[in-house]
Amino acid sequence: MHGPEGAPAQQCAGATRPRRSNAPGLPDERWFSYLTTDLLQRGVYKSVQTLEKDIRAWIKLWNADPKPFVWKKTAEDILTSLSRYISRISGAGH
Repeated sequence: MHGPEGAPAQQCAGATRPRRSNAPGLPDERWFSYLTTDLLQRGVYKSVQTLEKDIRAWIKLWNADPKPFVWKKTAEDILTSLSRYISRISGAGH
């Protein structure tokens, strides 16, 4: 695995992926949004070790009671909405 421009990818020692098997297709961005909202926006961290400890504890709680992600709109609804948005901004001089 490599990072940008072929550089070796960096990984935290002992890092494990959070379990999300109850919500197949849940985008990583949404999971990180939960992490950010639930933990990071409310915290003040004076060391990387404290931040890592809190993140690992949050992941443990998440995995103990994972919340399934339920799509509220159909793909057709999303594409229709996106199409309207693109039509609105396409002539806006961007």
